[in-house]
Amino acid sequence: MNAEPGIPPLRRRRDEAGTATVTLDPEHLAASHVFGFGQMSEQLYPFFMIRSALLAHVEATGHCVLAITSVEAGNGKTHVAANLAAVLSRVRPTVLVELDLRRPSLGARLGLMNDRPGIDDYLAGEAAWRDTAMEIDGFDLAVHRARRPHPRAERLLASPRLSHALRHIAAEDEAAICLIDTPPALIGDDLLHIARTVDGVLLVAQEGRSRKCGVLEVSNALGATPIVGSILNMALSAPARLGDYGYYRDATDEAG
Repeated sequence: MNAEPGIPPLRRRRDEAGTATVTLDPEHLAASHVFGFGQMSEQLYPFFMIRSALLAHVEATGHCVLAITSVEAGNGKTHVAANLAAVLSRVRPTVLVELDLRRPSLGARLGLMNDRPGIDDYLAGEAAWRDTAMEIDGFDLAVHRARRPHPRAERLLASPRLSHALRHIAAEDEAAICLIDTPPALIGDDLLHIARTVDGVLLVAQEGRSRKCGVLEVSNALGATPIVGSILNMALSAPARLGDYGYYRDATDEAG
């Protein structure tokens, strides 16, 4: 095991030997409904609106480590995390971390190979943080995906290595924003381990499916960790109020 005393620098420079730079396949991204790396389109426009609101929040508060969760499974949190990280990385250094360790899907959604250590290996003390990073070619984006499912994820999420890494992302790059794809909020207590290490939470809800009482349960469970915005996925009604984050799609379901 790699003890990694003090856990040295988290991110490699792009020109440093050994950096994993990945070129994503546009056809695979399109099949996975990941539009954020492509040209301007009707599907992409709402994520630019979310980006603007999020950047305003970051500038006003200094909060740069944000978890993206959902009330329940299938509300679209991974879909939002991948696309929002992509559009953010066009204008700011962005780190996308997958911590839905029981049902990881980010690597498959982006078409990433499974031949390198993952964030789960880092949390287990078996890899350095920087060795789990995959730099996306053409974007200022580092992705730390989970390599395999972990039925007992709470053991890894309780590791002090997680809080250390997230605390030091901003310290190494003041412009960086870190987005974390988390487990659904109301499945076990995985999110509570993560919430203690982040500045705030973005909550994805699906109209016609997410229960109002579920949203209240999430807010109560998070305690002092604020919900800084809500994203209404697959909205069927009128646009969200100013200050909400909303994106609107057709009836195609986005799991994750």
